[in-house]
Amino acid sequence: MNKTLKTLCGVLVFMLAVVVIPSAIFADEPYKHAQKIAELVQPLLDSGAIQGVSIGVVDQEKHWIGNFGVLAKDRPTPPTDDTIYEIGSISKVFTGILLADAVLSGDVTLATNIGEILPEIAKSNADVASSIQLRHLSTHASGLPRMPTNIAPSDPLDPFADYDRRLMIDFMKTVKLGSKPGEPSEYSNFAVGLLGELLAIKADKSYAELLASKLAQPLAMKDTSTAVSDEARPRLAPPLLASGEPGREWRFDAMAGAGAIRSTPSDMLRFIDANLDPPAGRLGEAIELAWKQQSESKGDAFAMGLGWHIARDGSTRWHNGQTDGYHSMLLISRPLRAGVVVLSNSPTMEIDALGETIIRLIAGIKPQPIPMAGVEVDESVVKRLVGRYQLVPGFVLNVTANGKRLFVQATGQQQLTLVAQSETKWSIVGVEAVLEFELPKEGNAPAVTLHQNGASPKASRLAE
Repeated sequence: MNKTLKTLCGVLVFMLAVVVIPSAIFADEPYKHAQKIAELVQPLLDSGAIQGVSIGVVDQEKHWIGNFGVLAKDRPTPPTDDTIYEIGSISKVFTGILLADAVLSGDVTLATNIGEILPEIAKSNADVASSIQLRHLSTHASGLPRMPTNIAPSDPLDPFADYDRRLMIDFMKTVKLGSKPGEPSEYSNFAVGLLGELLAIKADKSYAELLASKLAQPLAMKDTSTAVSDEARPRLAPPLLASGEPGREWRFDAMAGAGAIRSTPSDMLRFIDANLDPPAGRLGEAIELAWKQQSESKGDAFAMGLGWHIARDGSTRWHNGQTDGYHSMLLISRPLRAGVVVLSNSPTMEIDALGETIIRLIAGIKPQPIPMAGVEVDESVVKRLVGRYQLVPGFVLNVTANGKRLFVQATGQQQLTLVAQSETKWSIVGVEAVLEFELPKEGNAPAVTLHQNGASPKASRLAE
């Protein structure tokens, strides 16, 4: 889902950059951009922005996977071609292809409204049920909110685990839309989660079964699923927070279509291949239908395929993903005959920039270093900002540090990276918000103000 690095384990960890080039693919001919990609990755490792990362590239007929850094402080080995990562919202692309397959099979049309599949929603909320089409759910044009208001996880660090079909239906019975269906609206995790559940209902299968039978098995993506088996678990990259502390895996129920999928670099190269050269038969036709543009760009909203964002060049398809302990980026360009996937257990937006830079490198554009935004603040000052700040009873901003890097985690939410504008003002990466600390001449900051959406509530430091 679109917003969330192990503690520094000595200089050697971040100086280690192991590139694994599959010998069966290249034999004596290394990939021409391998060294340049390694040079792009190294500063991210050195700075602690990422702990480990796997990068997969399809470039014309060439396939390459590079694995850099280490898995974790207590697992100081590099990832491999078969390391398993949560891919987060890239799952929405798979859900878009599953929708396309259901259309081609005749089970639904893109114009099928949600009330046709769930009549009980139509009985309680007729206008919503009749106006939202399946295409709207896949293209973020439904008017549904980003998240349902009735999500109340028993474990805030595993927010989707117990959000089931009944809760989803209950929410739809009373929801008020933020915009007219068919118009670009808020990016909605809930909408695509609902789509995945509707497709599962129509097929009388679980989302996991649909994914396996329609996509993973036909494409020989043996490690792509919504859960990690006991046998495969040793290959799972451990989830990390942006600060490098241990994170949590996310489990999904009814929201699986929005972000439940796990995969590997090897499997994702197979997925890139299938989108560059769709196979014969209905699966290939479904991939083509999902690839086809369904909506125009408008304002900040990208043009959309089914699940795919379409870049401003009009041809590159992409999606990124972030969960509590992972970040991913996927870009595919048919004109270039190329695709890039970046998978990491360091949940940071630099992964997106890395993927974009590599696809530009393939296009012949001279790469620039990945921007490490912000001014440098002395570590002694950073330490004075660390603490727990209460906005209201029960809602606390937990500010932590890793060297000169600062992070914030609100109660029940993902940990996010902060970027310094000054010693006292820090932008929250991935969120249009700023934290402004009160910093006396000596001692710790007694309070911090959150500037967001025109409001500026103050949070006071809690006693240790």
